[in-house]
Amino acid sequence: MSAIPITEVKSLVADAVELAGGQRALARRRGVSQSDISQALNGGRKDARNRVLNALGYSVVTPPEYLVPMWGQNR
Repeated sequence: MSAIPITEVKSLVADAVELAGGQRALARRRGVSQSDISQALNGGRKDARNRVLNALGYSVVTPPEYLVPMWGQNR
């Protein structure tokens, strides 16, 4: 799989939230805070977004910002 544009963050997180059954459920399953998930969905703090993406199995590479799957290295 190739790099994913950083603009896809919101849809990746939204899909994960929907599959988990809500932000709270995803937070419990992935070991991140619900507020970090909310920040990632709403374009908030980058550090919160990066924690959520890492928990979902992605790493943010800069510059320019894009996502790289990290299969086998995360939860």
